[in-house]
Amino acid sequence: MNVQLHLGDCLEVMRGMADKSVDAVITDPPYKISQTYTANVDADNLMAVSSIFPASEELFRVCKDGAYLAMFYDTRILPLAFQAMRWAGWKYLRGLTFYRRWGNANKLYGWMSTSDFILIFRKPSDSIFKFYSTDWRHDVYIKDKPESTGSNHPAQKPVDDVSHLVKHLTPEDGICFDPFMGSGTTGVACIRTGRNFIGIEIDPTYFAIAEKRIAEAQLQSRLPLEVNNEQA
Repeated sequence: MNVQLHLGDCLEVMRGMADKSVDAVITDPPYKISQTYTANVDADNLMAVSSIFPASEELFRVCKDGAYLAMFYDTRILPLAFQAMRWAGWKYLRGLTFYRRWGNANKLYGWMSTSDFILIFRKPSDSIFKFYSTDWRHDVYIKDKPESTGSNHPAQKPVDDVSHLVKHLTPEDGICFDPFMGSGTTGVACIRTGRNFIGIEIDPTYFAIAEKRIAEAQLQSRLPLEVNNEQA
């Protein structure tokens, strides 16, 4: 089992990956980066859509037949994200809810969304579809409070929730891939659950955070770590 981290543009890195080499994708593409809920949100959402359309095709290529993909997304750009995945060939399975219990009302518009969606897709295959864990704990993932790991990433998800997705969607000897790695939560979840991991992050600051968090998680499991910190 191994972990590979890449600093660079996910499209460039993915073009160097072999066809059908990944068993699952669990990712949180960039959206609502500013968290200001002003006109900047429109620019953030446009960036999110522009990133997922080309990425969806490369993800389809590098994933094995029957591979699962779980993707966090905001309700406002959900239809466009959904269309991007369908056009690339992904088959939609179901949607889960990610609920931020500690969310507050927004001062500008009066309300702030306290939930996002987790879209689950599968690459078409002749094989009977199955999940790899019988732990059916929940279909709603809850974030009770901000993460206290000191990562300073605005959209860090709880490791326990992501670990549940990893176990459910990735075989024990499989490779889980996150092209928008951020602070490395999917990588930490893979180490905790004994899965192989490939992660890509374009921002050097967040890449350093992810590298540190994953290295700390490695101390418990002693997985080899391969780092490519040259910009693709």
